Amino acid sequence: LGGVTLVATTVEGVNPGDLRSMCDKVKENENAVAVICGINGASANFACACGKEAIAKGAHAGNIVREIAQIAGGNGGGKPDSAMAGGKDISKIDDALMSAKEILESMLK
Repeated sequence: LGGVTLVATTVEGVNPGDLRSMCDKVKENENAVAVICGINGASANFACACGKEAIAKGAHAGNIVREIAQIAGGNGGGKPDSAMAGGKDISKIDDALMSAKEILESMLK
């Protein structure tokens, strides 16, 4: 997407700290944006991270994760390079992750 690679996926049984670590690994690619949703029972956590070049092109992890979490009935945010959010409605997780592409595209310069 405009020179930025988007990784958006769901994993089960992963704690929020591990989600952040996964995102940090993806953002080592400076053109990458990672959005990972961890499902634990009836709740979900979203982690987002953006590499340096992706940020320079307009990506902002805090804004991305906030918009995605709102689709799943949650909220959150953070810094341009790393952010976390929660979601209450796991039936909306797929819709939330599918929106990541459009959200990111709207940010890119």
